[in-house]
Amino acid sequence: SSSRLHSPHRPNLLLLLPAYHYPKMSLSSSFELLSFQRKVKDALQTVERTLELERKPRLAGDVDHTYGAKYGLVNLTSNAAIIAYMNCFEKLGLDAAVLKSIDKTKPTTLRFDSSTACKFLREVKVDVPVGRSYEEKEEMTGSGSDASKNTTKTRVMKAVNHVKEFYWEVEVNWSISVYSGTSVEEKKVVKSRTYTTTLITQSKGGMVSTNLPPIELSISWLLQQIDMVELTSQFKVDTEDGDTKTPRRNEAVQKALEFAAQLRQWCQGIEGSFFGHLQQHLLRKHNPIYRNPHTFTIGHLLGVNKQYTIFNPVLPLMEESGPSDRDDGSNGVESKSIIELQCSNDINDEHKTLLNSKDISKLLNEHVRTLEGAFSGIEESWPSDSSGDILSSSEAVLSLLSNHLRELSAQYTETMSYIESMMENQLIAAIGKRLTPNDLDKFVKFHNAKLLCPMPQPFCHAIRRPEHYPVGLLSIETQDGGNECIHSHSREVVATSNLKIPLSAATVLELTGLQYLHGYMNHRFGSSHKRHQLVARARQFSSFILVIG
Repeated sequence: SSSRLHSPHRPNLLLLLPAYHYPKMSLSSSFELLSFQRKVKDALQTVERTLELERKPRLAGDVDHTYGAKYGLVNLTSNAAIIAYMNCFEKLGLDAAVLKSIDKTKPTTLRFDSSTACKFLREVKVDVPVGRSYEEKEEMTGSGSDASKNTTKTRVMKAVNHVKEFYWEVEVNWSISVYSGTSVEEKKVVKSRTYTTTLITQSKGGMVSTNLPPIELSISWLLQQIDMVELTSQFKVDTEDGDTKTPRRNEAVQKALEFAAQLRQWCQGIEGSFFGHLQQHLLRKHNPIYRNPHTFTIGHLLGVNKQYTIFNPVLPLMEESGPSDRDDGSNGVESKSIIELQCSNDINDEHKTLLNSKDISKLLNEHVRTLEGAFSGIEESWPSDSSGDILSSSEAVLSLLSNHLRELSAQYTETMSYIESMMENQLIAAIGKRLTPNDLDKFVKFHNAKLLCPMPQPFCHAIRRPEHYPVGLLSIETQDGGNECIHSHSREVVATSNLKIPLSAATVLELTGLQYLHGYMNHRFGSSHKRHQLVARARQFSSFILVIG
């Protein structure tokens, strides 16, 4: 964009060139480093029990490693997250047979459907004691030989309320299905539950049949990371791609983070929509006079994840010496996961601090073991699917897995942010300070003074008539409080004619002074945006006309 600045003596032309974007150096404020470090250190106790004796893996930031090892760490943690996702999806019915039957040439969608159908059954009157009673005493006189004896007869009457109860037959159905492309009618149901129960309300209205909106999750990216023939995870960052800037800032990780965010939304949708519907429209309206104290509530359902500790295998760990037996094409550990970790043949000194495929497989097996232990506990303590209860073991498993999937996706997002934060801290330590936009401005000004001839000058010009004292100043300054002038190039241009500005029908302003063209290169650092302002200052008892157009 361009604009023209004119004064009575020195008209100016300002040319604004496109800004050059420097890489962003600061992380998102949503990443809490200390909280993440505490979670990983708590998980290290389980890691040490899972691996061999004398093994001491630590957070990657506490181990000396090369820059290339960060890419290896991203690949390991991403593959661990993919396999952990699939371990949970397998429990939801997405097993190996279903995976191999999916058409990968089309987008694949995981869909959650739920509905309720209500039918009025009957109306019943129930007598409810109110806790109060009334006594009536009646004295009776004896007859014959007992005429002198009087007897008292007491009758106790208890007060009751006559309450009407309305019985409803409610059929609840929910299912998880998968389909390719737009063929929703051809969807394959992988897990479902349909049951009929009886609800009792105190009013005849309020119970309606409902079809909740479907909750869908695209799993196309997830399936693209899986070798369907070998059933192995094959995520890898392309370091040769020109768009790969850092281990975190590249297309592969960006898509993985987008899937993690979509997965969290899908799980939150199930918890908020389906479980919320059960609470608002079924459990809360079920109001019999005599309640069953052993009935599970929605609070028990949403809190089932706190009863069991499930190991999270998405951990950015390294080891000082590195495992003694590196990958050789086979990790030697029988995998309990539906998807195995693809063994890497890329063995070099850069990756010697990383955990190998054998170690990651052991951690993933621990993840499966803790999942199965939680499922066994749920089956023992919760009603079975055939019980007819609104909340059964299937709903408890669904709640547990949706919550754990959210934890897995959040942990993966924080792991990627931690790796970027670790690299940022190392860069700051190497430079000696955190770079700011002001540091970049000083750097550019210093080097432009050496490289460019003539060197850029501050855009601060005196407004004056020939051989007169200045009547004011014209400058372009920053709005960050420093009021520093921009530095621009300046060149006088030869005008073929004078500029004439009509001020009114009878007044025309003619600019006869010298004309200059100014060029300014604006540098932007990361996401910072410096704002500038045009400042015109007139001296005391002086004035001038500024024309902008």
